Amino acid sequence: MNAPRKALLPALIALALSGNVLAQSECEEIEGTPPGLYATTDEGRTFVVRDGEVVELGPGEAAFADENGVRCIRKVPEFLDWPCATQAAQSRMFSTYRMDELSGGNAVQEIVRRYFEIPEVIAPIPNWIDGEYHAVFDLDDLIQFSNEEYWYSVNPDRPFLDPKRPRSLLVSLYVGINKVVIDRNAIDLLRKETGSDQLPVTFVFNDSNVVPISYFGTNVSLEEVQRAFFERGIKLADVPMWWLGDYHLQPTIEEFEKFFEIPPLDSVDTARQQALRTDLESVGFSRKPIIVSVLADSGTMIIDQPERLRVAASMGFKRIPTVFFFVEADAVMARCGPGTPIGFGENSISGESTPPGGAVVPPSAPIMPPPPDPEASDS
Repeated sequence: MNAPRKALLPALIALALSGNVLAQSECEEIEGTPPGLYATTDEGRTFVVRDGEVVELGPGEAAFADENGVRCIRKVPEFLDWPCATQAAQSRMFSTYRMDELSGGNAVQEIVRRYFEIPEVIAPIPNWIDGEYHAVFDLDDLIQFSNEEYWYSVNPDRPFLDPKRPRSLLVSLYVGINKVVIDRNAIDLLRKETGSDQLPVTFVFNDSNVVPISYFGTNVSLEEVQRAFFERGIKLADVPMWWLGDYHLQPTIEEFEKFFEIPPLDSVDTARQQALRTDLESVGFSRKPIIVSVLADSGTMIIDQPERLRVAASMGFKRIPTVFFFVEADAVMARCGPGTPIGFGENSISGESTPPGGAVVPPSAPIMPPPPDPEASDS
C-alpha cells in the first residue's frame, strides 16, 4: 500500500475546510480493529479529514481515524473488503497459487501453462507501482514469449525510465486469446540499468474478456473499441502508466467529433484558451492523455477534456493520445483478482479458452454490503 500522498485538496474544498492540510509520513500498522472511523477507496480519490489533518486515499488504500488523529493504514480490515468475499466475486475469480508452489524447472513456462490450461493465477498480487514484483527471472526464460503484440504505446516525449516508472518488467497474459505479451519497451533499458539479464518481473493476469490493443490490428479506431465492448463485452487491457503520458491509441479530431460534442474554438473563453495553449506548448499530452470513459449501463462514451482537445487541434496536433476506461457493474469486484466477469460468456472472444466455473449470480443482482453487527444487549 502506498504511503499517503502530500496532496493538496482542490481549492474550493480546502477553502471549505479552512485550513491546515497535513499529511502523514507513512502508513501504520494497527492491532485488530479498534473503534474509530475506517475508510477505503475502490476507484477515484477519497479524502479523510479530522481536525485539519487530511489523508488522501487512492484505489485500494485505507485510512483510520480516532481521538488520536487520522492516518493511512497498511492492512485493510476484512470488513472493508466485503465485495471480495461475496459469492459473485468468488465465482468470477480464477483459482490461485503461491510462487513457492511452482514445481521448478522453467518457472515462466509453468506460470503461463497454469494460467492458460486451468486457469490459475499467482497470489498475492504485487503492488508493482510501489516497486513490488513476483520474482527475478533470466531473460532466456522470458524471450521465448516475445512477439509483436502490445497493449499500450509509450509517450515519446518523456524518457521511458522516468523516475516515477517502477523498475519491473511487465508480462501481460490474456487467457481469452491465449497470448503472452512482454513489455518490449522495458527489456533492453532494464538490462542496461541493472547490468544483468536477471530481471524483476511482474505478471499481469487479465480477465477473460480483456485483450491488448494490438488485437484490433494497426490503426484501430474509437468505433472499433466501442463496438467490441458494447457488442461482445471485450475490454482493452489497462495502460500501466497513463499519468506519464502512455496511451492506448491516437484518434484524430475528426474521429472524436463523430462521438463527442467538441466545442468550437470561439466558444472557449479567451483566458481558458490561452491557459490551455500555454500548457500544451509546455508539456503537450506528456502528463496526461485524453480519457474516454465507456459506460456499460448507458451504452455511451464520455470524454474528459473536450476544450483541451479543441485547442490542441487548433495548434496543429493531428492525433491525440487517448486512454480508455471501462465503467461497469463488475468494476468493484474486478480488483479482487482476475477471472471471468459476471454475465460474460455468451459473447466470447475469438480463440478464447473456456475457464471452468463462472458466475453463479446474474449480472443484475445487487452486491449488498454485510449487515451491521447487532447492538450489544443490556442484559
